[in-house]
Amino acid sequence: MQDIKYGMAVVVTSCILHPASCILHPASCTTHLLPRRLSFAALPASRMLARDDRRRRLLNEEIAGAAAREGETAAGSSRAAGRRKARYARAADMAHQPRITDLIPRRKLTLGLWCLLGVATIAALEALYWWMPRVAKMTRDGRVAAFDLDGEGSLGAWFTAMLLAATGLAAVLIYSLRRHRLDDYRGRYRLWLWAAAAFFIMSIDEAGSLHEGFKEMMYYLTAERLYGDGSVWWVMAYGAVFGLLGLFIVWDARESWLAELSFLATAGFYAVAVATQLGLLLPNRGARAVMLEEGCEMLGAITLLLGMVTYARHIILQIECAPARRKRKVKRGARAVKGTAAVAVTSSPPIAARIEQRPGGQLPKDPPHTAPPAAVAINKPKAPSKGH
Repeated sequence: MQDIKYGMAVVVTSCILHPASCILHPASCTTHLLPRRLSFAALPASRMLARDDRRRRLLNEEIAGAAAREGETAAGSSRAAGRRKARYARAADMAHQPRITDLIPRRKLTLGLWCLLGVATIAALEALYWWMPRVAKMTRDGRVAAFDLDGEGSLGAWFTAMLLAATGLAAVLIYSLRRHRLDDYRGRYRLWLWAAAAFFIMSIDEAGSLHEGFKEMMYYLTAERLYGDGSVWWVMAYGAVFGLLGLFIVWDARESWLAELSFLATAGFYAVAVATQLGLLLPNRGARAVMLEEGCEMLGAITLLLGMVTYARHIILQIECAPARRKRKVKRGARAVKGTAAVAVTSSPPIAARIEQRPGGQLPKDPPHTAPPAAVAINKPKAPSKGH
């Protein structure tokens, strides 16, 4: 009310001071000369709605313009993409490519077939070495280096080195999975990096005969062979390092019994190979001794790779099956709750059924409450009066 009075006073004053402007522009008196808060309050509703409609139209035009620009950009990019011919199908996208973990067999039958293939390869290499003297007669130097299991650069050495390199890759894969385990508070997953390095060194040693150079180096430093040709030097060094590492691996993979059996078989095969190398088995060092030693080495490499792949399969199945197991547990819990509720409902029959079970069709009633015994009045003897 005070604002209206103030506005009217301003209008009257302005008309007195500027009569010409009030006659020529009467609307300016009430809009431009009034205070802002009064002018906005005095605006008619139709004018305010018109302003709101104009703002909405401008906003819609801006949105439509942005959408049109985006459509033009997309059309331009599609035209440019159409000019470039597609050289690969959609199946070549990275989303459709197999992962590294997909290379690990899930079925035990597949693992068994791969093992049979490896054993068949070893048998073929052993047969080639056994027939090598007959084939060597056709050569100028009297030998075939590719079939000689006791020589360097043979097919047997290449096959063993390849198996050990694959074992190292499997150890790297196990490390990449094991490091995400939630209950590994002490960081035992780092063991698999050391295992991968050890297996790669074994692969290089098998291809380049590093143990032979280590044997000669120790003989040069100590001037002692210790036993036989000095192979005991590298046997002690390798046994200390790889034996300790193998114990940690066996302990970490104890959840998979198939991996444990594979690692134990690996230890047995390498023990037989070392015993043959030292001359404890078949000391004559003939063709049979070479076949036994190299065959056990190749079998040990196969069982070692089998153990690593089996443990990697065990970890992958644990990762993939954990959500399904949780769902199954939830379903079993819900079923158990429903079962207990059903048993509770069935164990307590309704009242009508309990009435029918009673003779006469009536529920038993509690006996009537007996009234408490009436109070017995006790007459106290009156005290004798003082007058008597």
